[in-house]
Amino acid sequence: MAQNMADEIRTKEAGAREIVARAKTEAARIVAAARTNAEQSVKEARQKSHRYFRDQVKAAEAEAEAGAVKSVEAGRRETEEFYEGNKFKVSSAAEWLTKEVMSTYGNS
Repeated sequence: MAQNMADEIRTKEAGAREIVARAKTEAARIVAAARTNAEQSVKEARQKSHRYFRDQVKAAEAEAEAGAVKSVEAGRRETEEFYEGNKFKVSSAAEWLTKEVMSTYGNS
């Protein structure tokens, strides 16, 4: 009976060792899968954030470009208005200057 009991204990211990070994293997597989999943999630998050910021930069550049075009057009209009509003002053100033020079230096 003692021999049967010892054999049974050894059998149970061997079975327990086998169960523990399988559990360790399964745990290692689960950890590896979780690590792979985490790495993939981090990679995807980086790609999404890169895409998001690239899109944000493109949108900001487009907005800035539109603002620049508007500013240039506004400046062009202001320049044309200034020119049109003051071009008669240039001719009158040129006439006055010509008269002054001619009266001072004469017709040489």
